[in-house]
Amino acid sequence: MASETLFQCPNCAAALKQGDKQYFCANGHSFDLAKQGYVNLLLPRDTGSAAPGDNREMLRSRREFLDGGYYAKFSAAVCQEIAPSKSSRVDILDAGCGEGYYLRAAAETLQDMGRQAALYGIDVSKSAIRYAAGRYKQIRFAVASNYHLPIRTRSVDCLLCIFAPRCEAEFSRVLKPEGNLIVAAPGPRHLVQLRELLYECPPPIGERGTMGDGFRLARQSNVRYEIFLTSHDLLNLFLMTPFSRHADKQLLEGIDSLACEVDFRIFVYQKR
Repeated sequence: MASETLFQCPNCAAALKQGDKQYFCANGHSFDLAKQGYVNLLLPRDTGSAAPGDNREMLRSRREFLDGGYYAKFSAAVCQEIAPSKSSRVDILDAGCGEGYYLRAAAETLQDMGRQAALYGIDVSKSAIRYAAGRYKQIRFAVASNYHLPIRTRSVDCLLCIFAPRCEAEFSRVLKPEGNLIVAAPGPRHLVQLRELLYECPPPIGERGTMGDGFRLARQSNVRYEIFLTSHDLLNLFLMTPFSRHADKQLLEGIDSLACEVDFRIFVYQKR
């Protein structure tokens, strides 16, 4: 029997139902489920490149780093912003979910509270979604772009956007009128010790995480603490960040450990 979902057809915007082996809409469009359980809803016209999103090396490094618990305090703070929802059931979308780390944490938090939740994750990287769907079976995942969300209009209670591109028009469209948008971005001292190793004069991190006039800021919090990295996890941190695209990893050779600050800003927005 087919089940209702929050997904919509990227061709015609009709609601998508999930069958045993595919998603389909009333207008005859269908999308096969991969063996890992995800669906590809990214149309060729919306990709922008042959292989969009993070590559496998970045994802492998991020998986190992996050599994080490270095961002657990930050993840817990994000989950605390999800939990206050007044609804007994909450529909959550992580836009730019990567390998699914934060969605998994949200699922566990809500389960511990006895709350019902339907969780969805989308990312433009097929490699990221393939890994996420293979690991977290209770979450629906799709390959898709934040600029063309295959999500039904006004269907989402809580939208997460953690270090990912933001599209105000699409975010506003999919959120319910009373829904929350949770944006996480690096603060000014995020990874400052790593940046000092890589750059002679590290450029400052400017204001991140702000939204336009379509949203109002309901509240903001900061999460700062120190992590202690082994040489292996220091390399993983380097490879999972944009630093790896324009800095030399040889600058990290010979460093056995590093105490490094993490600095996060969490913004909770509501539609105007």
